[in-house]
Amino acid sequence: MIVQNRKTKIICTIGPASRDCSTLSQLIQTGADIFRFNLKYNTPAGHGQIIDKARDEAKKLGRKIKILVDLPNSSFQKGIDLAIRKKADYIALSHVMQAEEAFKVRQIISKAKLSASIIAKIETRESLVNFSEILNEVDDVMVARGDLGEVIPIEKIPFVQKELIQVCNKSGKMIIVATEMLLSMISNKEPSRAEVSDVANAVLEGSNMVMLSEETAIGRYPVESIRIMSKVIFEAESWKKLGHLEIFMIKDEKFKFGL
Repeated sequence: MIVQNRKTKIICTIGPASRDCSTLSQLIQTGADIFRFNLKYNTPAGHGQIIDKARDEAKKLGRKIKILVDLPNSSFQKGIDLAIRKKADYIALSHVMQAEEAFKVRQIISKAKLSASIIAKIETRESLVNFSEILNEVDDVMVARGDLGEVIPIEKIPFVQKELIQVCNKSGKMIIVATEMLLSMISNKEPSRAEVSDVANAVLEGSNMVMLSEETAIGRYPVESIRIMSKVIFEAESWKKLGHLEIFMIKDEKFKFGL
């Protein structure tokens, strides 16, 4: 079992490649903190069974695994029912445009006595325009870079990410960086060097969570994806504690570069 004292949490999307008991257990042991359930990979009933299995496996290991239910627009009510029935810890709202959408979800889950954190997925132009109001209404924010890259120029994505992280850090809201973080690991046992840098930079910028999607849902190496992401996070946080820029100001000393 890998045990690393890191602050940045890993969200792991569960799908056909990761829904059996053995893989769920390995994901928890390797460093997954939150399991994400997206209705495009299963029915609400099917996801409900997997959530039960995941909690059972975590209990065997003496761990707790948190549950995130992603609410697609096409199956909104089914997703809400699943989240309420299985007492999800997080509910992610897709394609949010206005704060009222989060307010309505808050009312629904409050009536059901569910205290799940509401996550706004920032992936529309409207969500950027109305971000201040949305931020006031939700608990957490996700930079959903995939769909966001379809509605704004792709070269602006890194800077929108940085600004969203800065605003959330100042407001005390949790922020998640998502989409294609280790995408090549769908078919490769090692990520690209650019992907490693992407994960590390998200941590250095101040993200609270990072997310794996297809990598763990349908990829060939779900457990290895978690293992590598955990190692990169741990390294990035270690450098952050040291002051990752200070190394270039040290005079008359050999650079160790973590070796």
